Amino acid sequence: MSELFLIFEMNGYGFFIWSAYGVWFVLLILLFLKVLLRKKEINRKLKYLIEKNDGFEE
Repeated sequence: MSELFLIFEMNGYGFFIWSAYGVWFVLLILLFLKVLLRKKEINRKLKYLIEKNDGFEE
C-alpha cells in the first residue's frame, strides 16, 4: 500500500501534477458541454427557420 502512495506522490510533485490533471479534466468537460449546447442551439434555430419558411428556402 505504501508503494501506491509513492506512485501518487511522484517525488513531491504529486500535488502539482494531479492538480494539472484536474484542471485539464474540468476544461475538457466544459468543452464537451459547450459543443453539446451549441448543437442544441443550431437544431433549435434550424427548426425555427423551417417552421418560418414552411420548408422552403428563400
